[in-house]
Amino acid sequence: MPLIVNGEEVPEAAIAQEAQSLMQRFQQLTPEQRAQNGFDDATMQARADEWARENLIERALMRQQAAADPEPVPEEPVEAAVAAMTKRFGGEEKFEEAGVTPELIRSEAELSVRLDRLLAKVTAPVKDAKTKDVAAFYRKHKDRFLIGESVRAAHIVKHVNEDVTEDQAKQAIDDAQRRLDSGEEFEKLADEFSDCPGSGGDLGWFPRGKMVEEFENVVFEMEPGDVSKPFQSVFGFHIAKLHEKRPATHRPLDEVKGDIQKQLRQERETKIVEDYVDALKEKAEIVNTPSEVVTTS
Repeated sequence: MPLIVNGEEVPEAAIAQEAQSLMQRFQQLTPEQRAQNGFDDATMQARADEWARENLIERALMRQQAAADPEPVPEEPVEAAVAAMTKRFGGEEKFEEAGVTPELIRSEAELSVRLDRLLAKVTAPVKDAKTKDVAAFYRKHKDRFLIGESVRAAHIVKHVNEDVTEDQAKQAIDDAQRRLDSGEEFEKLADEFSDCPGSGGDLGWFPRGKMVEEFENVVFEMEPGDVSKPFQSVFGFHIAKLHEKRPATHRPLDEVKGDIQKQLRQERETKIVEDYVDALKEKAEIVNTPSEVVTTS
């Protein structure tokens, strides 16, 4: 089925490739996400085909608009774009093997620079979000900034590896336990005896998911000041000490406002580009069926 945008025919191969890319993304969605987008397994391919054509229409319109700009393109960014394209493709030899001429490479590089310039012009009116908008976003989406329970712990560890057997490591950690039972200080013993010496074995603060499961299962059940009995993980044998524990909390607004401002700006830039493309569509001649003109000027 032909797709023609202002007289420029979009190859069927490009449509098929874009649809395949969309299908791969759709297949990674959860059932809930698919439902939110209004399709299921039976309709995914049809939606991928539809969206592929829309995506290629929008890209063609933006390329055409960028190419029509009479303002010359500076040499430096074009050369940088040529170098970047050559590197991504694997070198000039790969271009030659594929029959890609230097003229075509330069033409594509110049168009890429023109597209960047067009997007910069279109999004120029977008301003940073106001403080009140950032605060409102934070209140509405506060769960996004939840930090789970975290602990500050230390350990004495004896590793199992190609040089140390499991029995040898177990015997060593049992020796450390006996020395602790006899009254030796944990931090001193960690620096002297552990396979990870320094700072009294202190691992600093960490949330769940940062350490191996066997280690977390022990330390997150401890209370500050507790010292565990020897236990095993995938790395070897440990004795852990819990220094401090923090309950789950939210990251403060001052800490996340930069991320929020960035997201709000991206959303506004996306919206202004979408509006710009919609305006181009209204003026364009787009043929999306063998005989039907979808939009005409």
